[in-house]
Amino acid sequence: MNKISIIIPIYNVEQYLPQCLDSIINQTYKNLEIILINDGSTDNSGKICDNYAKVDNRIHVFHKKNEGVSSARNLGLEKCTGDFIGFVDPDDFIELNMYELLYNEQQKTNADIVWCNYYNYFSNEHYNIVNIFNENKLYKLPFAINKLGIDLFINKYYEHSHLWSKLYKKSIFDNIKFPYKKTLEDLSIFLPTLMKANIICVIPQALYYYRNNRINSLINLSNKQTINIEAIETYIIFSLDYAYYFPNYPYKNILLFNSYKNAFDICMKKIVILYIKKY
Repeated sequence: MNKISIIIPIYNVEQYLPQCLDSIINQTYKNLEIILINDGSTDNSGKICDNYAKVDNRIHVFHKKNEGVSSARNLGLEKCTGDFIGFVDPDDFIELNMYELLYNEQQKTNADIVWCNYYNYFSNEHYNIVNIFNENKLYKLPFAINKLGIDLFINKYYEHSHLWSKLYKKSIFDNIKFPYKKTLEDLSIFLPTLMKANIICVIPQALYYYRNNRINSLINLSNKQTINIEAIETYIIFSLDYAYYFPNYPYKNILLFNSYKNAFDICMKKIVILYIKKY
């Protein structure tokens, strides 16, 4: 049975971390390596990690100074020894059979990446499925490159570039690193990882619970910036990558145009808001 390494970058999430870790250590797929990267937490997150490691020898804890989620994930990639890699954010949690289902699909298809649906989670009483995929699909590249290009752009798969909804062969991350101290790091490596795959499989099951009500999350904090230059940069680079990887796809210029337009709109809206506040 192949080993799956699950990488969890952790920073000041003591309120949510036990639920996250419980959902991982109780997976029906047992051959796991659980990599906890404590990125300089100032709350009890580090202690929680150490306590879990005492009772489950599959857990390996690494404490480091705070350098951001990309640095933590890169360290996790350096330390992991599994045949496959999954990512979980520390304020989220997963279905207890998530990795069993993803792994079984990988074994059927020999996919390099298996990709599932997820839930937007607000509370135990309030959560909803994000239905990206309505059926199983298999993309054998490069033969299915046009089909994948259409789904990425027309069906907007690119809006769901999250790492945590996928199981990867470890080799996908050979020579791929997360950009240091950048937001939207998932989108930054989204196309490069897809384009390293020979086979990509998508399944309709929703297996991941993305917590959508965390006030101090990295995304919420970045949205409060005056102008999120990093987000603008990332979307433009993504569009350029798309044009590079899909040179014959007729809508690539529309995607690039929309990225520049969105960047301009973001800047103008913030400038108008600042002007109104000032005067």
